Amino acid sequence: MKYTNAYPKYQFRRITDITVEDLQKMGAKAVAVDLDNTTVIDSSYKLPEETRKWIDTVRSAGIQVIIISNTIFTRAWYLGKKMGDIPFIAPAHKPHTKAIRKAAKMLGVELENLAMIGDQLFTDVISANKAGAISIRVEPMKKEKLFAGHFKKVRAREREYMKQYHNEKNKEKCTA
Repeated sequence: MKYTNAYPKYQFRRITDITVEDLQKMGAKAVAVDLDNTTVIDSSYKLPEETRKWIDTVRSAGIQVIIISNTIFTRAWYLGKKMGDIPFIAPAHKPHTKAIRKAAKMLGVELENLAMIGDQLFTDVISANKAGAISIRVEPMKKEKLFAGHFKKVRAREREYMKQYHNEKNKEKCTA
């Protein structure tokens, strides 16, 4: 399967490694965050303390935060409450761009000033890139337990895509 637009503009190990200064340099005035394996461990209802502190830091710097997740409505609502009553869009049906566009409108920012942070290339990154938002990929917090077989295939496709992308970029450098 050929994917286009799946390469992230920025990459970090964890969401908590992204500083307010990083977001400001990217031009982000608002941040959309994925849930599973980005802000919380896959399928969990428990918000890690370091994630909550990160969200508080970002919000206190004047950067708005919204959840955009493919999870069910009630889980996004619950975690949004735990994150300090932040708004959410769920289920978002990523990689479709409707949720990204809706989030920018809800927060009153231009798409190019909305950063979408997530762990998956073929949902989070593609939706951000297709919508014209800032795509930021983080490594998954943990290996997925729910739908483990599905995610094993997804992660393998992501690794292959990144390898192929880097090979193509290296060819471009050699011919330039």
